[in-house]
Amino acid sequence: MSAVRLWWSLVRHTHAETRLPTVLAVTAFGVTTWAVLTVAGGVQAFQARAQLPGADPTYPFLSWVAVALLVVPTATLGAAAARLTIARRDERLSRLRLAGATSAQTTLVALLDAGAQALAGAVAGVALAVATLPVVAQLRFQGRTFDVAELRLGVVPVLATVAAVLAVALLSCLVSLRRVVVTPLGVAQRLPQEGLSWVRVLPVLALGAAFVAAFNASSVLFGLGAAVGVLVLVGLLAGAFALFNLVGPLFVSLLGRVLAARARNVETLLAARRMAEDPRSVWRSVGGISLVTFVAGCLSVVPGLTQGEDAADRLAVDIGTGAAVTLVISAVLAAVSTGVTQASRVLDSRSRYRMLHLAGTDLGVLHTARARETWIPLLVTMGGAAALSLLVISPVLGLLQAAPVGVLWFLGCAVVGAALVLLAARASRPLVASCASR
Repeated sequence: MSAVRLWWSLVRHTHAETRLPTVLAVTAFGVTTWAVLTVAGGVQAFQARAQLPGADPTYPFLSWVAVALLVVPTATLGAAAARLTIARRDERLSRLRLAGATSAQTTLVALLDAGAQALAGAVAGVALAVATLPVVAQLRFQGRTFDVAELRLGVVPVLATVAAVLAVALLSCLVSLRRVVVTPLGVAQRLPQEGLSWVRVLPVLALGAAFVAAFNASSVLFGLGAAVGVLVLVGLLAGAFALFNLVGPLFVSLLGRVLAARARNVETLLAARRMAEDPRSVWRSVGGISLVTFVAGCLSVVPGLTQGEDAADRLAVDIGTGAAVTLVISAVLAAVSTGVTQASRVLDSRSRYRMLHLAGTDLGVLHTARARETWIPLLVTMGGAAALSLLVISPVLGLLQAAPVGVLWFLGCAVVGAALVLLAARASRPLVASCASR
C-alpha cells in the first residue's frame, strides 16, 4: 500500500481524541497566515503612500517596527501549530510499523499529515484575511482610512505566505522525526533531549552591547540614510525577541531545579521535575504571553508621544493607533498559541499522566501540579519580559512620566495575558482526565 493510501486510511478512521488536536492545529495555522497577510498588507499600503508627493516617509519605518514586534510571536504560533500536528504521531507510527509499513512510508505519512493540516489552515487564513479586509480598512492613518485595494496583496505574496506556512510545518515535522526511533516491533522511542547550556546567555550580552552602541551612534546611522537606521532598529527589536525566546527555557530549567530542591509537597515536586526535565515545553506554554508583555512594555511610552503641545499632531495620534493595533494582533497570536500549546503539552504527556494515575496519584494532584508548573514560570518569565522591555525603552523612559497611562496599558496587558494562560490551562483539564484514565 502506498504512503498516500495509508495516510488517507488514517484520516478516514480518526476518532474524537485525534480530531481535537487537528482542529487546534488548523486554527493555529489559519491565525498565523491571517496575521502575516494582514501585517504585510499594512506595510504595502504605507509603502505605496510614501511614494506620493509630499508624503511622510516615517510611516513605512514605523510599519517595519511593528513587523519586528510581531515576527517572533507569529513564528512562535506557527511552530506551536506544527508541534501539535505531530503530538500523537508516535502512536500512529507504531501502528503503521506493526502493520508492516517501512520507515520511508511512515515518514511520508507524517509529512502528508502535517502538510495537509498546514495547507488547510493556510487556506482558511487567506479566506479570513480577505474577509477582514473591510474591517482593517476602517483604521485611520494620515487623516484618512484605507482603501481595500491598498491592503489587498497580490497573488505572489499570498502564495509565498502559504508556502512559508507549509515549509514551517514540514520542517518541524522532519526535525521531530529525527528525535523518534520506531523499531520494527512498533515501539516508538524518543531520543534523550539535549541539555541546555549557559552559552545561550552570551548572545544576550552581545545584543545588549549592540543596543548601547547603536543608541550612541543613532545620529550617525540615520545620517547614512533612513533605510540603514530602520534596518538597525528593526534588527535590534527582532533580536531582542529571538534572544528572549532563546534564554527563556534556560531560566525555566534553573527555576525547576531550585523549586525541586525546596519542594515541600507532591504537587510542587511534580511541577518542579516537569520544569527541569522539559523546560522547552513549559516555556512554550507561557512564552507567548511573556512576549506580549515585552511588546506592551516597549509600547508603554507611546501615549507620552501624544501628550503635551503635540497632542494634535497627526503623526503622534497615528503612532498611538498603530501601537494599539500591534498590541491587539499580539494578543490574538498569544491567545491562540496558549490554547494550542496547553493542549499539545497534555497530549505529549499522556503516558506520564496515565502511569501516575495507575500508580495511585489522584487527578486533583495532577491538576494542581500542572497549575503550578504553569503559573510559577509564568510570573517569573513575565517579570523578565518586563525588565527587558524596560531596558529597551530606557533612553526614552521620561515619556512614562509625561503620560502614566502607558503604565496602565502595560499592567492591563500583563493581567489579561496571565489570566489567559491560566484559563487555557484550566480549560484543558478534561483532556488530562481523559489521558490519565484511558
